[in-house]
Amino acid sequence: MNFWGVYKLTVGVLAAVESVAGMLRSINPPETSIWGALTLAAALLLAIDGLTDLLAHMHGWMFVAVTAAVPVGLSFVTDDWPPRLWMFAVVVGFAEWVFLGLKKATARADIGALACCAVLTISLANTTVMVFRTYWDEPQFWPLGQIFRFMMPIALPWTLILVLLVHSTRELKAPGSERGEEPVLASRAGDD
Repeated sequence: MNFWGVYKLTVGVLAAVESVAGMLRSINPPETSIWGALTLAAALLLAIDGLTDLLAHMHGWMFVAVTAAVPVGLSFVTDDWPPRLWMFAVVVGFAEWVFLGLKKATARADIGALACCAVLTISLANTTVMVFRTYWDEPQFWPLGQIFRFMMPIALPWTLILVLLVHSTRELKAPGSERGEEPVLASRAGDD
């Protein structure tokens, strides 16, 4: 199995679950903040990018269809069918199509992963700043155990995302990516 494909899939699924859980826990309606939708879209696209690494033999339109079907599936489970759901499904499906096209045209496998990691990093930074502001506003002395319990849930997502961000950046800077060394995908993209 492809380690980085499994890694992207795992980080994407974990980020998507946390994003959905955060949106459900939020007292603000989803219409007031775009961060929930952006984080969910980036996590979904990252997970699908991991699947494209693992299932490279499948045709690209299958990944686009799966990407667009996931938000619809989430709404099927919750039995809520807002009109913006259909727009969200179309947008994430289109984004997956663009990432697949860029991957094929440039022969760089981690373009989508880098973009998704950047969005997840910005979203995680926003959440981390809000959490630190909440805890630092409390005028009290923290014992070491409480500091560790506070930092552990923050350090784990940061570590996972930053490892993938560094890997994706390194892969894009490399002279030839993993898929770019097999057949020349850029020349095939010109033929299509």
